[in-house]
Amino acid sequence: MEKKTKRRFDWGSFFVTVLGTAIGVALTFIVSGILERRSKAQAQRLTAIMVIHDIDNSVQIIKDMKEEEERNGELLRFALKQRDHLEGMPFDTLASVLGVLIDSRSDFSFDTSKEKIFNSDLDTWQNLGNMAFLDNVQTFYHYRKRAQDAMNESTVWERPIPNEEYMQLIMDSGWVTEEEFAAILQPLLEEKLHENRVVYYINVSSSRLDYLTQLIDYWTGLNDENKFLMGLTDQELEDYVNNINKKGVSLTKSKLLGHWVLTIGEQTDEYDFHGDHRYDFSVDYASSFRQMRFFSGRLKMTLSYSGEWDFQGDSLVLTPDYNTADMTVDPSGMVPEENMQDSLDAWVNRYREQSIERIKEMADKGEKRTVKASMDSSNDKMEWTESDGTVRYLKRKEE
Repeated sequence: MEKKTKRRFDWGSFFVTVLGTAIGVALTFIVSGILERRSKAQAQRLTAIMVIHDIDNSVQIIKDMKEEEERNGELLRFALKQRDHLEGMPFDTLASVLGVLIDSRSDFSFDTSKEKIFNSDLDTWQNLGNMAFLDNVQTFYHYRKRAQDAMNESTVWERPIPNEEYMQLIMDSGWVTEEEFAAILQPLLEEKLHENRVVYYINVSSSRLDYLTQLIDYWTGLNDENKFLMGLTDQELEDYVNNINKKGVSLTKSKLLGHWVLTIGEQTDEYDFHGDHRYDFSVDYASSFRQMRFFSGRLKMTLSYSGEWDFQGDSLVLTPDYNTADMTVDPSGMVPEENMQDSLDAWVNRYREQSIERIKEMADKGEKRTVKASMDSSNDKMEWTESDGTVRYLKRKEE
């Protein structure tokens, strides 16, 4: 019989296999670790970019406030010099002066959502690795809160005419024409512009401007240092902004054409966009209920005009032609006092004529309206973001 040969265990192959497996496992852990660290680093950098963008936004808010304060301060100083000679001053100027002096604002506040995210991220504190940047961010949020409190609590920022006083004036006046309201405003402003509280508010406009300028300079310098410390490029920041603002799909001519409706409370705006870059606009709205001397109720109105549209990047630019303006006025919701129907009819006609005249006076001002626009995937909804950040949603209207 043939003798069986005893098989020997191949230790060499075994060790090679074990070594290969060990190396594979090690590589898996190494790669996983690298990916995890890279993911964490990306998250931390995104947090830093988010905060830097938040500071830039806060600086822009203060810049807008400064521009408003410069305009208002110039207007109020002019009114103060003319306080003994307000007769004949245009209604728009009188109304603007009163509007700047009325304390009708709610408490001012910054959006703190990004601050809360930053302060709640423990990994950021432990691993971001740049203490100078962290210190700058905490310093900024501390002083932003102090600035917010100062604007809400200091008499320097408190407008001098209570809103309740203005509302009482409106209720006492009833629904009057601009000329009649101007005759009411003139003696009121002459009196107010001699009051110490009003004069004080006007005189400390320079203090408000100085404070806003200091905030802009300090926060801008702080954030320039942040961008340097984190090696942040303009492109990274732009990509971040584009990413957080990107919604829907880009607007094209074929998607825009047609009839669109925007509803804001009881007001309805309608846009009809044509292929020749023309559009037609109309708005249906009604006044609030008013109790007047000879009649009361609500006045319903429809204003319409045409214009031109165009694209500018991701924005839709609307150029209205106010010379085409027309208005219909429906007084069916108005109830006249006894024997006052003729007065109501005359007032309605005068109101319509004056409204159209005021609108057509805007024709030479070259006004344009620019909104960031995008569509949803169904192409039946359109998002408009106004220059002040207000977002509106329009729906396509089937013909």
